[in-house]
Amino acid sequence: MKQLSFFIFFFLCITELVAQENIITEIQADVDNDKRNEKIVVTELEEQGEYGKIRQLDIYKWQNKKWQKMVTSRTAVLGSEGGGMMGDPFFDKNLSVKNSIITIEHNGGSSWKWGTTHKYRYQNNRFELIGYSTIFGKPCEYWGEFDYNLSNGKIHYKKEYETCEEDYGDPVISKTEDETFRKKLKKLPTLENINTYEIKITSPKFKEELNF
Repeated sequence: MKQLSFFIFFFLCITELVAQENIITEIQADVDNDKRNEKIVVTELEEQGEYGKIRQLDIYKWQNKKWQKMVTSRTAVLGSEGGGMMGDPFFDKNLSVKNSIITIEHNGGSSWKWGTTHKYRYQNNRFELIGYSTIFGKPCEYWGEFDYNLSNGKIHYKKEYETCEEDYGDPVISKTEDETFRKKLKKLPTLENINTYEIKITSPKFKEELNF
C-alpha cells in the first residue's frame, strides 16, 4: 500500500512538472471585479487539434487557501499553427486584463494578413464576449476592419482599397467603404464556447461579411 501511495504521489508530481513546462503565459488580475486577483493560465497541450497543438485557458480563484478553477476553455486561444504561414498566432503578450476585462489577441496570414481581438467580461455568472474587432487585407490591395461592441450591438465597418506603383512606393487609397450599423445578438458567446460555432453578420450597405 505504501509503495502504491508513493507511486501515485510521484506520478502526480511528474504530471504537474510537465504541465508547468507547457505553460505559455500566466497572469494575475481581478477578472470578476471582486477587488481580488484571479489567475489566468494558458497551457499548450500535447493533444493535436485541427490547427496544431491545442491551447487550454484556465481561470482560477483563490478560495479556501488554494487556487480553485473557475472556468476552462480549449477554444479561446487558437492552436499552435492557427496563424497559417506565420505559424503561431498567439504569444504571451497577447493576453491582458484591464478594468476586469480579459483581452485575447491573435495574428496570422502571409502576404494576406489578419488580426483579431476578443474582449470578455464577467457577467451573468460567466465570461461573456463584449467586444470583437478584426483587421484583414494585403498591402497594395485593401485593408478592411470591423469593430463590434456586442454589449450595445454597434458595428463599425471600414475598408480602404490601395493601389501601388510598380516600385512599391507609398500606397494610394483609391476607394473607401465606411458604414456603421447595429446587430444585437440574443445570446452572447462565452469564453467557453467561443469558436465552437460561427456567427455571420452582413453589413446592410456594402454587403461585407463579418464571420467569427
